[in-house]
Amino acid sequence: MLQVISALLERKDELQKRKNMIEKELETTPEGYLRICNAGNTPQFYLRTNPQDFSGVYIPKSRMSEIKNLAQKEYNKKVLRSIEQELKAIEKYLSTYPSKPAEEVYESLHIERQKLITPIRLTDEQYIREWLETPFQGKEIDDDVPLLYTEKGERVRSKSEVIIADILHHEGVPYKYECPLMLKGLGKVHPDFTMLNVRKRKVIYWEHLGKMDDAEYVESAIRRKEFYERNGIFLGDNLILTFETRNCPLNQRNIRIQIERYLK
Repeated sequence: MLQVISALLERKDELQKRKNMIEKELETTPEGYLRICNAGNTPQFYLRTNPQDFSGVYIPKSRMSEIKNLAQKEYNKKVLRSIEQELKAIEKYLSTYPSKPAEEVYESLHIERQKLITPIRLTDEQYIREWLETPFQGKEIDDDVPLLYTEKGERVRSKSEVIIADILHHEGVPYKYECPLMLKGLGKVHPDFTMLNVRKRKVIYWEHLGKMDDAEYVESAIRRKEFYERNGIFLGDNLILTFETRNCPLNQRNIRIQIERYLK
C-alpha cells in the first residue's frame, strides 16, 4: 500500500505545480468573460464585463488573440477549481490513512506468531521466495557451447548473458535463466531471463539479441517479437530487448538503465 501513498504524493506535487502555474497565468488575463453564439454556421464572440449584461460587446475576429485569452482564462479557472477539489480529497485521504496498512500488520508481528498465521498478502520476501522456488525445466546447453558461469553458479550461453545475470544479481532483481514460456501460435520458448519487478509484482522478460550482424538471426528475432506481442508481451511494458553486433558490444550502462526503468 506504500505504492498508493507514493502515487498520491506524486499526484499532489504535480497538481500543486499546475495550480501555481495557472494562478500565475490568471494574474495577467483580461477582465470579463467570453460569450460565444452562432450566426448561421459562423461563431461570433462577445465580451461580457457586466453580470447584468448577458449579450456583451461584440469582439471582431481581428482580435482573435484576445478571444483566445478569454477562452483560456475560463478554461484555466475550471481546471483550477478541479485541481483544488482533488487536492482537498488527497489531503483528506492522507489524513485518515492508517499508520499501518492491512498488508503490513503481518510484518509487525513476532516471528513466532507469524509462523502461525496465513497473511492476507505475502511479504516481498515470501513472494520472491515462492516465485524463485517454483520449479522449471530450463533449456539444455549443448556440450560444444563454451563453459560460462554467472556469479550465482548458473551456466549460460554467452559472455553477454553473464554480464546481464551478474548485474541483475547485484541489483537484487529476482530472475530465472531460460525459464520456459508458452506462446500461443509458436509454442514453448525460453526467454534469456524471466524477471520479477517486486514493487509491481510483475513478471518481465528479457531477450538479448547478440547476433544482429546475421540477417537470418534478425529475421528470427523479429518473428519472435511479433509472437510476444500476439501474446500480450510488449516492448516497453513487460519485455526488454537489448542488441549487440561485433562492432557494437553490449553496454553495461544500458543494462542498468533498463533495470532502473523496468525493474525497480
